[in-house]
Amino acid sequence: MNSGSSSRILVLTPRFPFPIVAGDTLRIVNMCRALSKRHTITLASLGSRKEAEKPDVAQDVFDEIHYVHHPAWRGGLNVIRALLSSQPLQVAYYKSDPFHNLVRKLLPEHDLVLAHLLRAGQFVEDADCPTVLEMTDALSLNYERVSKLNTWGIKPLLYRIEKGRIAPYERAAVKKFDLVTLVSEVDRDYLLQGSTAIDASNIEVYTNGIDLDARPYRDPGVAPTIIFIGNMRTVHNRESCLSFANEVLPLIRDQIPEARFRIIGHATDKTIRSFGSIDGVDVTGWVDSIPEASRGAIAGMGVMQVGAGVQNKVLEYMALGLPVIANQTGIEGIEATERTHFLKAETAREVADCFLTLYRDQELRNTLARKARTFVEEHHKWEAVLSGFVEDIERITRTYPSSRESGAATSQKR
Repeated sequence: MNSGSSSRILVLTPRFPFPIVAGDTLRIVNMCRALSKRHTITLASLGSRKEAEKPDVAQDVFDEIHYVHHPAWRGGLNVIRALLSSQPLQVAYYKSDPFHNLVRKLLPEHDLVLAHLLRAGQFVEDADCPTVLEMTDALSLNYERVSKLNTWGIKPLLYRIEKGRIAPYERAAVKKFDLVTLVSEVDRDYLLQGSTAIDASNIEVYTNGIDLDARPYRDPGVAPTIIFIGNMRTVHNRESCLSFANEVLPLIRDQIPEARFRIIGHATDKTIRSFGSIDGVDVTGWVDSIPEASRGAIAGMGVMQVGAGVQNKVLEYMALGLPVIANQTGIEGIEATERTHFLKAETAREVADCFLTLYRDQELRNTLARKARTFVEEHHKWEAVLSGFVEDIERITRTYPSSRESGAATSQKR
């Protein structure tokens, strides 16, 4: 951290961001790391554990860490109460008087507050200081896509309930912040579609980056293995992997019986058992080293049944030297070129054919891998993609309150 930081920034997260197990926490931590090079950062988090783990990695980003216990039973009770209202259930879940009181106590000591997701944004919508909302994705787009899945269970049901609640809430919320940040133009366009009531000048897009040092390049392997990197606690990743395992993998194994599908990432015991029972599928669960867990594979799977924003897994494949097979949803928000940086496929047959082509053509594998690595080096280094974000934070702090009185200052979209 920079001891000569010019501003004190309060960051609010609806859950403690360590360990990093999901794309949204990876993004907010890197945003904070970028800001911490020039500013002092205080973290205030909610969490269902009685005590937050505070690893050493957090100390190079945050000067102070505050943690408020929010038990799951309390969140569940909030949700039950909210069922009779029009409020999004996820916003209701995170309502907390102790956290609200902590935020009110900390606000006067800081020059700006950065809220991660709508869940944390609810605590500072009327704050008397510059406010920033890091939305990451347009949740309304996310939920609309999930609602089209022919799947049932508690989470899919909640997504269907949320679908009608989140869109009007999002559109009302973005008007209350000096800056709203999203990960892709697709999400921004969806958020603004059909609405002339939103002043889009305060909505900015900053894409995601990749830690290239933590994802060292290695030429693709030779084993007929395709990997998937992702948090398997999300319905998006589970449904995408289930579709691949049931519809694509059998087509591949008809030609290459020894072909494997390796799923790497946080997963429940139930998920590990369920996927592990499918022929040709291996589930590692949490691993200490993703590069080591992906060693030997010839491709990365970026074919998503649903999703929004930027798929970090695709950037990881590219950095690691794994040729990417992706559909339109998987490559969304990443300005890579088809057949230069990745192979595009939509149907199960197309995905299987792409894998078979890669398996039989080592030169193609290596060419795609090396060009994709160059692509992320040039376009997705965290420091580069977040430079505009840091500049906009500093601009808002300098110009407040004039910027709020005149509407958020218009700046060039990135």
